[in-house]
Amino acid sequence: MHDIHNDFEVESILEENRKRHEIINAPYNPVTGLGAVGERKKISIKDSPIGDMYLPVELIKENLFIRRLAKYGFKGYIIRFIKEVEYSEEALNQLWIEFIKYRIIYDFEYWAYSFIFIKDKVSPKDIPFKLNRAQRRVLNKLEKLRKAGKPIKFILLKARQWGGSTLVQIYMLWIMLVHRRNWNTVICGDVETQSRNVRAMITKALNKYPSYLLGETVKFTPFEGSSKNKVIQNTNCVVSIGSFQKPDTLRSGDISGAHLTEIGLWRATPGKKPEDLIQSISGSIYDTAYTILGLESTAKGVGNFFHRTWQQAVKGKNNLLPIFVAWFDIDIYSIPIDNYEEFIHSMDEYEWDLWKLGATLEAIAWYREKKKDMKDIWRMNSEYPSTPTEAFQSTGRRRFRLSDTLKLRETCIDPIFHGEISGSEETGTESLQNLRLSKEEMGCLSIWKMPDKSKRYRNRYIVVMDVGGVSDEADYTDITVFDRYWMMDGGIPEVVAEWHGHIDHDKGAWKAVQMATFYADEEDAMVVIESNTLETEGTEGNNFEYILDEIAGHYSNLYCRTPADQIRQGAPAKWGFHTNTSTKPMVISHQAKAIRDSLYIERCEEAVDEHDTFEIKEDGKTMGAVEGMHDDRLMTRAIGVWICYRIGLPFAVNTPIATPTRKVISEATI
Repeated sequence: MHDIHNDFEVESILEENRKRHEIINAPYNPVTGLGAVGERKKISIKDSPIGDMYLPVELIKENLFIRRLAKYGFKGYIIRFIKEVEYSEEALNQLWIEFIKYRIIYDFEYWAYSFIFIKDKVSPKDIPFKLNRAQRRVLNKLEKLRKAGKPIKFILLKARQWGGSTLVQIYMLWIMLVHRRNWNTVICGDVETQSRNVRAMITKALNKYPSYLLGETVKFTPFEGSSKNKVIQNTNCVVSIGSFQKPDTLRSGDISGAHLTEIGLWRATPGKKPEDLIQSISGSIYDTAYTILGLESTAKGVGNFFHRTWQQAVKGKNNLLPIFVAWFDIDIYSIPIDNYEEFIHSMDEYEWDLWKLGATLEAIAWYREKKKDMKDIWRMNSEYPSTPTEAFQSTGRRRFRLSDTLKLRETCIDPIFHGEISGSEETGTESLQNLRLSKEEMGCLSIWKMPDKSKRYRNRYIVVMDVGGVSDEADYTDITVFDRYWMMDGGIPEVVAEWHGHIDHDKGAWKAVQMATFYADEEDAMVVIESNTLETEGTEGNNFEYILDEIAGHYSNLYCRTPADQIRQGAPAKWGFHTNTSTKPMVISHQAKAIRDSLYIERCEEAVDEHDTFEIKEDGKTMGAVEGMHDDRLMTRAIGVWICYRIGLPFAVNTPIATPTRKVISEATI
């Protein structure tokens, strides 16, 4: 709770609230230009149908016609500059049309309100497209790119019900009707119905578009006989629709604009990835002025293409401008307050966070009431996000606190190498010979820090493997390398490499040993293989135990869970870390503490995504990834970090270790 001490503080809050409402309710008139986007200058033109106007400064600065009108008025302009035409109402009307044609080149809001009709959300009527506050915020960002002569590339993270998709599409239509000819566009949703609904906005707008702006009646007809491709004949701009589900139907070739809608729903499947489709579309768009690549969606959880692309945009790792619209930027989300002082004193910690973010008291009151209708607070945050982080929430039963995973994400960086590691063979001792790296676009290995072999340290590196399957639908095999060097000086372990992909079980196990050998000579790196997945799979599991026995015969520093004293008494060694109902909660609880207290350094964004989608199931006991997500990276971290703090510190090895028998590292040893 926020402690309000006196009436003066309450009054200060109310005064700030009044200032926020002044901004929200500032006069806005798209016809006169008052309150419209961009830098504007007030002018009055004699004989104009509109009184005072607030025109874009670019229009006045770049257009001699407008400056002359401002100086002489419409009648004076006709008398002075159109000497062959006598002043009349008809001449005035013609000159007014010329003024409009110039103005709409610079003034999207005037054009949209004056000539574009859209369907009203609360009635069956078609209404002029008057931009709301949220739409004007987004338009301001798009216009800055356009005026700078840059390609208009952006990714829009939306709250619900404010017309973000409408703005994007009508803005593209403005370019097709006012600015460009032969400017072809693509509309692509997850399914074709979404794309058709978006294009329907164009059809509605063109049906009522005045013919005098183009010199003739607008014609929007099938292009080359295809219902998926329609052309605005007046400007020869083709508008094509398609879907992620059926990308082959998209018209390829010359594209100047692409509106990719609800991409949060786009899910990768075997042979079809969002990255591939968007790369194909964006590759057809030249990086020139007025070209558009617009990706927009509500958030649909973390770890998917939309989330990854948003994160990259925020960090400046792609060329998309990230734009977020919070729920309190949408004017309809506000209700009156009867007793302001009582309301202020009743605000909880989260509501004060909303106040700090810029929400009005009335908007916070709406949020409080709306929250009562929602079953889970995480759904409220996801449907009506206050921040981008809230928007991407995908579970209300998350095991790791959001504040902790945000902190974990701060150390994530791009790898310095991406490709593959290989030896003379894929399995067996020969797989450890002639180890080499190869840069491969489709490789599974990412390296953040190369090996340091300037001096030998026993157990400096810990290599942890979570076993997955071979098919595209199966879990992934993940192999993570931890560097414990700085733990010797009171520091913390660090993720330095990861192999993540689908691979046969025997090849995957030897791949883990390859990485251990690559990072440390003389078997100094400990290899920890999570084994229970395969031990419960019958014959395949038994075969896997044989594989581990084979590896143990050639690589001594392999984790074993059989107590050393039992092995000395003749018990068979059980290699690998067994994740069960006892050990899984143990390592997960330790991982929660580790990220809370910053006990290790993470480098991989996708690993943090898995923390964000790891939940306690409805039974309140079991844990796992939310449906459709994975936890392979998470489990290597949980097991690896736990072991990093359970074994002795790394120690320098001055001479090669030579022992007649294997030293067994077991759970009892730890």
